Amino acid sequence: MDSNTFLNKLKWWFFNPHPIDQLPLAGLERQIDICPDELWNKKISGYYFWQYILHAFISIHWWLREEETEFTEPYKNEKILYSQMEKDPQKMVTKDEMRKFIAETKVFAEKWFNGKDNNWLQQTNKLWDKFQNWEVIVSQVHHLAYHVGFNDAILRENGISSIWNE
Repeated sequence: MDSNTFLNKLKWWFFNPHPIDQLPLAGLERQIDICPDELWNKKISGYYFWQYILHAFISIHWWLREEETEFTEPYKNEKILYSQMEKDPQKMVTKDEMRKFIAETKVFAEKWFNGKDNNWLQQTNKLWDKFQNWEVIVSQVHHLAYHVGFNDAILRENGISSIWNE
């Protein structure tokens, strides 16, 4: 295996939009499109639908930092969102704002992947020394996938076709 094969496979699972039922980032993006506005801003299981998506993408910003630096919440100066869902947000996030944030998150993640190789994957992560770098990537794919499934259940319970049944 050449020095980037494993890393490239991890990146493919992280970013590639097909098949949508296997790739979490694209699944969350699709859920934004199919979620009706009244559900987008409705509290379900204690939180607004959009909060689950924001939370999933905030995690990428948290974990894909190069080193332990101060973490700045998105929209910190415009809205108080509580991305870890510790309180109710003080303002809502629109679908367009979420799409913009996801686009920014993709750019952020692509930059983070640049210059990395398989050797780097095996190194201890700088933010949490109990993980190697490959484990951070896998945990983020897992976290996004969890939220795809959770959100999909919410959509189905509200009579909206699953992203897998379109």
